[in-house]
Amino acid sequence: MKEVKIKVPTPDDVVPEEFKIHMLNAAKEFLLAFKCLVEDRLKKLEELEKEFAKHAEKKEVKRIDID
Repeated sequence: MKEVKIKVPTPDDVVPEEFKIHMLNAAKEFLLAFKCLVEDRLKKLEELEKEFAKHAEKKEVKRIDID
């Protein structure tokens, strides 16, 4: 019986270093863009909370006497 050895390349052998750096930077940019979207929505929600708080303070219940 003959023994056959097959060398399988690892991802490091196939993918150049420049590609890895580019993909890491792209992933970082994507996450930063997503973070910006989340922060913007949080800011809008905080503004809405302040607006509702203002309306809650302004509301007064008027008592009407009915004879």
